[in-house]
Amino acid sequence: MQYALITLEGAAFRPLVDAAEIYAFNQGIDEFQDAPPTDNDKQSLDMAIVYGVYKPQPDMQFPKSEIKRHLLEGVGHWLAHIHGLETLYLLLEDIEMFDDVTLVSHCGHCPKPHATKDIAFAALMGVPKVFEFGKTLAKTTYLRWHDMDVLTNALNRKGLYTLIAPEKRFSKALTKANWRSRIDQKRAIKYAQKWR
Repeated sequence: MQYALITLEGAAFRPLVDAAEIYAFNQGIDEFQDAPPTDNDKQSLDMAIVYGVYKPQPDMQFPKSEIKRHLLEGVGHWLAHIHGLETLYLLLEDIEMFDDVTLVSHCGHCPKPHATKDIAFAALMGVPKVFEFGKTLAKTTYLRWHDMDVLTNALNRKGLYTLIAPEKRFSKALTKANWRSRIDQKRAIKYAQKWR
């Protein structure tokens, strides 16, 4: 299972984390390398359409309307991805959510799959050249708040943008004007249902 709720002493809720992030949490912020992105970093990004799922913090019990607002808060901002003991930054340029689709999940303690508040999406993103999409697991990103360290931010995020796969069937340059016409909604939803 890629995602789990962890219990922290004295915390008001159990944060949802990616198993790939546990190593960084165990090592602590003193061992972590986080260089905030610059304008030069922005210029070196590759534009891509990315299919994924927004996963809100389950213990927070946010209503669907608030979850949609949280998902849109990332537009125009940097998303952080914990990669070992460093941060990779991706830029969320625009997003199309598929909130009319009910995503189901099969968590470890429930005998049957159940509906979630997760939202499938397609996003126009600036992706660093060193970022690699997973073959069997999604890559987790989250809205970076720069008033706290990256690990504290990860434990207090409102939700996770799980990045499943890029759209590779187009070779022409992507822009904010043309990217929505290249979205394959059926593919986006298929990925969202398959990778939980």
